[in-house]
Amino acid sequence: MEDTHPLHIGFEINRTSRLIRKYIDKSAAMQCASKMTGTHVWILKYLQENSGKEIFQKDIEKRFDINRSSATGILQLMEKNGLIWREEVPYDARLKKIVMTEKAISLEASIRREIELIEERISGGLSEEEIHILIELLSRIRDNLNEG
Repeated sequence: MEDTHPLHIGFEINRTSRLIRKYIDKSAAMQCASKMTGTHVWILKYLQENSGKEIFQKDIEKRFDINRSSATGILQLMEKNGLIWREEVPYDARLKKIVMTEKAISLEASIRREIELIEERISGGLSEEEIHILIELLSRIRDNLNEG
C-alpha cells in the first residue's frame, strides 16, 4: 500500500533524532555510566577531540547549536555528576574552561567505541556519497533555520 501522507522534513528529522537518542541511551556505555545522557556523550567526545584546546561554554553552545541557558543546565548536570569541572583561566576572570574529570576520561574509550557503533548503525547501507549528500543537506537545513 502506498503511503499517502505528505512529506514533512522536520517531522522525519525529529523522528530520526528520537531513535538515535533512544539507541544511545540503551547502549552499553550509557548503561554503565548512569546519569549520563546522549548529549553528555557527544559533549565528552567533543572535549576529548579538542583536549589540547581551551573549551568554554560558548564553544559548546556554538558546536551543539544550543542556547546559553540549555548549555548552562547541561554543563551543571555534567559537573554535578563528576564528568567535568570548570577551571578559571589566568587571562580573564570571567571565563572558565571546561575540563574532563578522571571519571570522564576513564569512560572515554567505551564512549568512543559506542559512538563508532552508533555511527555504523546509522550509516548502514549508505554509500560514502550518500553520507556526504545527507550531511550537506542537513547543513543547508541548519543554515536555513539559522537565517530566521
